[in-house]
Amino acid sequence: MKCSECNNEAVIYLSYSQKFLCSKHLSRLVEKRVGASIREYGMIEGRKRIGVAVSGGKDSLTMLYLLHKLLGKDRRLKLIAITVDEGIKGYRDVSIRNARRLAKSLGIEHHIYKFTDYAIPMDRLMKHKKTDPCSYCGVFRRWILNKAAGELKLDALAIGHNLDDIIQTFLMNMMRNEPLRIARFTPNGGIIESEAFVSRIRPLFSIPEREVMAYALCNNIDFHNGECPYAAYALRNPVREFLNNMEEKYPGVKFRVLNSYLSVLKNMKVPENLTTRTCITCGGPSSTEQCKRCILLDKLKKQMGH
Repeated sequence: MKCSECNNEAVIYLSYSQKFLCSKHLSRLVEKRVGASIREYGMIEGRKRIGVAVSGGKDSLTMLYLLHKLLGKDRRLKLIAITVDEGIKGYRDVSIRNARRLAKSLGIEHHIYKFTDYAIPMDRLMKHKKTDPCSYCGVFRRWILNKAAGELKLDALAIGHNLDDIIQTFLMNMMRNEPLRIARFTPNGGIIESEAFVSRIRPLFSIPEREVMAYALCNNIDFHNGECPYAAYALRNPVREFLNNMEEKYPGVKFRVLNSYLSVLKNMKVPENLTTRTCITCGGPSSTEQCKRCILLDKLKKQMGH
């Protein structure tokens, strides 16, 4: 098929807009939408050091590439890549090579933080626990990213969540009856009041996953496309499947769910005291006396005989 904007060969069909796009016009669309999101939500406003969480997969590497392309000429702004190594052999060690390679080619400073230094590597943890690995991994990874952001004196940390990630998380939080998590999961950093918690920004939040994939392929971004070996345990899988089926039957439904999420976010009544405390164990930000990372780590060490 031909591109709806020119006579070049199309690389993707966008069912929600009934358009075929070639590589050039897909790239233009994605870059325009990401740039608009950055401006609309003030993601870099007043910020000079932006961290980019880079796993080595399509989303994070595309985000790093896009931020460098859209913001790299601004000498007042510095991009710093951060990779967390969860200790998953054959998965994360492979993807780290892609992260290191792209950061080097773009001339971006790159730091790697390991679970072995701050938590329990996932391969070792999963020898003892066969359920809910994402809960442990997510908590440890977020804690490490925040620690890295503090050590590197970052003003914000860019996370590669695409549109699919955002709406999946939105529905999962609704299913779990955890509305306050929605308030923390925003495009431009959330509402947590704490100097110890570095704001998260999500430049890809309006880009569907398949368009991120297509953009990466069209722009020769070498990413690791393997799936985490522990992903089968996650609640996210059936939620993803449900949304994909709905999008196939009713094109555009994902954007409508995203708009619902943004409407809920805009109209949420958030408690005035939604601030963070200091963890008595690690000194990091926490909503309770001891942060979730330290609670889980103490529990695991006892179960594993440490």
